[in-house]
Amino acid sequence: MSRRVLVTGGTRGIGAALVERLVARGDKVAATGRTPESVFDARNQRPTVDWRVLDLTGDVDWVSWLDDFGGDRFDLVILNAGIQVLREFAPGAAPSSISIEEELRVNLSAPIAMAEALPGRLAPGAVVVFVTSGLALAPKRSSPVYCASKAGLRSFSKALRAQWAPLGWRVVEALPPLVDTDMTRGRGSRKISAAAAASQLLAGVDAGRDEIDIGATRLLRALMRISPSLGERVMRNR
Repeated sequence: MSRRVLVTGGTRGIGAALVERLVARGDKVAATGRTPESVFDARNQRPTVDWRVLDLTGDVDWVSWLDDFGGDRFDLVILNAGIQVLREFAPGAAPSSISIEEELRVNLSAPIAMAEALPGRLAPGAVVVFVTSGLALAPKRSSPVYCASKAGLRSFSKALRAQWAPLGWRVVEALPPLVDTDMTRGRGSRKISAAAAASQLLAGVDAGRDEIDIGATRLLRALMRISPSLGERVMRNR
């Protein structure tokens, strides 16, 4: 049976790969992009998708935004949109073009606020996926705000899982490692492809997992069980 699915950040990276796979499954997909230009390009590539512009750096009236979908209720919501900024908190460090407030809003405040408005839009047995990061388990020095936001979203997803379980809705956390996307271009090595990350995420949802460790995050999880201090040392300078 075709599901009604919503994916944020669907125009590139993991989000675009998710949209591709969900459409191939026959699901009825709605997806978002940050700019009209990105949505225009995505609509030309995948015209069957219900594309919406959604800039998470600004204020969003989530109830009104979700009301625009009419009477549809979602079977699967994947809150995937995110930004990662390299920041140095040191004398003379150049400021980023993206503020701390914007990074926190996109990665943490917006998905929390959207979750508050979602209950009236969720079908019975719906699944809501928060895409965090392996860095929610152990941070790296170069992206402290990103790491903090993903750790916060991880904590929120755990609390929300306990709230929504009696209502019949599943809350899932997906923890990808470093993925080969525009956001990570020129940084890191041994990246997993966006296609592989999307496939593992959806397989984890289908398997009924509450937490989906993608790629090398599985190894990090095992290391953190054995020695949290060692795991943090390994990740610190990634």
